[in-house]
Amino acid sequence: MPPPSARAVALSAGALAGLALLLHRRQTLASAYNRYSGIYGLLRLIWLGDHLPPHLREAMDELDDVEARVTKSEGQLEQIEVLVARARLDSVDGSVAANATTSASASLNEVDREELKTQLFKQYPELRTQIAIFSNKRDALAAAIDHTKSHGDEEVKRRKKRLSNQIVALMDELDATVESLDLAPR
Repeated sequence: MPPPSARAVALSAGALAGLALLLHRRQTLASAYNRYSGIYGLLRLIWLGDHLPPHLREAMDELDDVEARVTKSEGQLEQIEVLVARARLDSVDGSVAANATTSASASLNEVDREELKTQLFKQYPELRTQIAIFSNKRDALAAAIDHTKSHGDEEVKRRKKRLSNQIVALMDELDATVESLDLAPR
């Protein structure tokens, strides 16, 4: 039997090295298989550069846009909270002076509260506007999430649920901020 050629030895060594690498990285391959929705997802990733079918990619892109807008909303809510805190601090001086000069009846306190609200919104006209715009934009984000079709995909459903919960948390935080200022409609 003649000795094997250098080419045959190189091919055999390459095949053994490849097999050893596959066995060594089997956990990574299994997680990639699961992450990319099976063999079809892996093939789409290799061939097209994207593991998701077009309809799911569209849904994920819509959710990416909503997620970016939700992140931006957190900063806007902080601005509103700062404005409310400033208005609350400014109102403390006014309410103490007003309470010292008026009688203790409940009807006068209600009038004082309404005067205080009117004064606050005159002093901070942007507060009412920012609260209304913030609330309207969160409603639009919730509608965008509801409009996004999940196509039965668990990842899309999970992201929709998480984003919806984030929006609810933002609105709850805004409501608590507004209630702390006692500006909620009665």
